Amino acid sequence: MVAIPFPSSSAPGYRQQESGGRLVNLFAEPLGEGRQDVKRVRVPGLTQFASSGQAGFRGMIEISGILYVAWANQLYRCTSAGGVMSLVDTLGGTGSVYFARNNALTPDQMVVTESGAFTFTTGAVTAYTPLGLPIPNSVFMLDGYFFFTTLNGEVYATGLNDTTLDPQSVTRTVAKPDQLVRGVPLDGKALFFGTQSLEVWSDVGAQPFPLQRAVVLPVGLIGPDAVAGWEDGWGSGLLFVANDGTVRAMSGYTPSKVSPPDLDRLIQRDPNPAKLMASVHMVDGHPMWTITGSSYSWVYDLSVGRWHERESYLTNRWRGMQTINAFGKWLVGDRGRAPTFVGGNVYQIDPANFTEAGDPIVCRLESAPVEKFPQRVRVGRADFHIEVGMGIATGIVPTQTKPVASISWSDDGGVNWSTPLLRELGQQATYKNISIFRVGMSTRHGRRWRIEIADPVYLAIFGGDQAAELRAAG
Repeated sequence: MVAIPFPSSSAPGYRQQESGGRLVNLFAEPLGEGRQDVKRVRVPGLTQFASSGQAGFRGMIEISGILYVAWANQLYRCTSAGGVMSLVDTLGGTGSVYFARNNALTPDQMVVTESGAFTFTTGAVTAYTPLGLPIPNSVFMLDGYFFFTTLNGEVYATGLNDTTLDPQSVTRTVAKPDQLVRGVPLDGKALFFGTQSLEVWSDVGAQPFPLQRAVVLPVGLIGPDAVAGWEDGWGSGLLFVANDGTVRAMSGYTPSKVSPPDLDRLIQRDPNPAKLMASVHMVDGHPMWTITGSSYSWVYDLSVGRWHERESYLTNRWRGMQTINAFGKWLVGDRGRAPTFVGGNVYQIDPANFTEAGDPIVCRLESAPVEKFPQRVRVGRADFHIEVGMGIATGIVPTQTKPVASISWSDDGGVNWSTPLLRELGQQATYKNISIFRVGMSTRHGRRWRIEIADPVYLAIFGGDQAAELRAAG
């Protein structure tokens, strides 16, 4: 028997024949002391939390038990009960918005759009136009102060737990002559991302502007939404896509590269890198950082340092957008369902749901080549170690009562794949081997295997073996 080299981190390669294997809608989890292998489990599904009837998700925040969500041209709200959202007011624009609140007993609530800054309540949105403040491009709160950033490098600060703004309470990020893209808070510091630099500032209680620059790092941010990890409820570190197209993880003041070459290539060749969107969520103790581009979504599991790919039904990227932790849940805005991409919903990221709001989550595991180069290999059988007996007797017929796996193989490095063979995973508490027999002769490229499972049941794939008979090359 020859072990099939299934990966624990996705490596699709620039071309199929370069692939080291892929995990699509699966992530690897170590099995613990006593076992050296891993299981590959399904990514969490999406369960509807709230609906608006609108399209064009732009951002959201939870304040004092109220969830506020911006859709195209409008602001909606709901309580922890979710359900149908209520209209708050018009909120002009279609681009991403940035929310913040301060620490006042009755919090002041702020939002920045491409049209300017606004305050809002449960019933109204009001333009915020203090003397001296130009149109900002982001806002955040640190230590009770609102900080507004502008493209030309200016940062404005309000009073403590107030919305008053002294025209003198302003500074500039001047380490490099670049544009200021975004400001976010992290561990009691203010991070100001430029296109070519990152400046870290500390609150020193100065007047009229409370911050003082602490350090400058020679790395910028590729786009305003390409940073995540500062959100409440996360606590696992900040990651961002740098101006060089690599994903960096902040460790103290060191932005260390964590992205593999395959992802670097996708980012650097993305036709619209300024629109990259990062988000975070937790899955059963796994901190997941996601980056979504024009035609891909990749997820970094910080607990094991491995990457997997994520795709929603009928598309090549995840439908999820910005995430927040609210009401004891991880909530995510909806890009919409292919092919129309008309969203309007907020979903809960739910590992107990094996679908995305009813759509199948098609899990695909591809191996690296099983090679005995330059010898040819006759494959007499292959066995796949998959959790069986996971059918649900009272579930949907037949996808939950009799779930199946689709197994195919490629002998040209992944350019072409065989007609899939279906193998039952077993009805509830019915255990059986997952095997196929007499599947021909592999070539000098070695044999690659693909397992696809879409049926909505618990899924764990451990690995596989193939029986090989070596023959002389001819």
